[in-house]
Amino acid sequence: MEINNVNKICLSAFTGGVNTPSSRFRLRQYVPYLAGHGIEVVEHIPYFEKSCGLPSLFTASARVPGLIRARKSDITWVGKELVKGYCYLERFMKRPRIFDVDDAIWLSKPFGRWSAPAIARQMDVVVAGNNYLAEYFSKYNKNVRVLPTAIDTGRFQPVAEKSRDRFVIGWTGLARNFCYLDMIAGPLGEFLSEHEDARFMVVSNRQWNNSLTRSPQYKFVQWSADREVADLHAMDVGLMPLEDSRWEQGKCSFKMLQYLAVGVPAIVSPVGMNIDVLARGEVGYGAESSRQWYDILTELYNDRDRCVELGRNGRDVVARYYSAEKVACELAGIIRELVTQV
Repeated sequence: MEINNVNKICLSAFTGGVNTPSSRFRLRQYVPYLAGHGIEVVEHIPYFEKSCGLPSLFTASARVPGLIRARKSDITWVGKELVKGYCYLERFMKRPRIFDVDDAIWLSKPFGRWSAPAIARQMDVVVAGNNYLAEYFSKYNKNVRVLPTAIDTGRFQPVAEKSRDRFVIGWTGLARNFCYLDMIAGPLGEFLSEHEDARFMVVSNRQWNNSLTRSPQYKFVQWSADREVADLHAMDVGLMPLEDSRWEQGKCSFKMLQYLAVGVPAIVSPVGMNIDVLARGEVGYGAESSRQWYDILTELYNDRDRCVELGRNGRDVVARYYSAEKVACELAGIIRELVTQV
């Protein structure tokens, strides 16, 4: 909804890349909503993803033209660091400055444990994706706000009805996170071997290297922004296994929220923010052992009505707490507050 009688604000945003998930879902999906609050977003997208492995000085120099252009804006937003693992150019960003973080970047090599605090100290506000991240950055910045990674509930919607002739277990994510799938390959393989009509679908940027991929019950789907919602619709249950370590504590449960947004119940490792989402309502289950992963899959396979119920609850939870419109409104308030203080 357009807000009248307010000064327009121009925000320069330094994102990580065209297809970088944090860029797409921590800022880009909010652009139309922010426009309704009188905030125009000018995005400075690098020619390459921040994590593509190029030398740090090269990636830093590629950021300079955007920093110069951003001097005309009213406020600056940066997603994580400008150069992964380094604090190079943040001090040259125009103030006020927003530092948006959805990962435990202080664990990033080579110098994250020094660069993350240094960047936070130079910012006017740190916007953290969960309480774990907020607690860490509050040691280096007095103005820390928690904003979850949101879901566009207008785009991510449930299908009216699903076929019960098949049972599709799904996982979506980047290939670098296949290590988590490897953790549950045993119970997953056991379940598939005992339920011939069940299928396991992986949606990713490349193929999973695991013996399960040789099974006729396995399906790989090349990730596509155009098809990501339709691919979620094909699932009856979504998986999000994680280790319980400092890096995983910093994750913002986005995979889980995607499943729930389209009415797909989630089985997750009860780690970090996953615990918080599970506490919002009966939206799925937490699994801590191989036996629990197997047992929960079996339970949902045998009770499709329970799947539907959990999926419906999950959709309601996302709409209430994690919708892009709601979170964008909160972000707009932070932006306008900072600009008026200058």
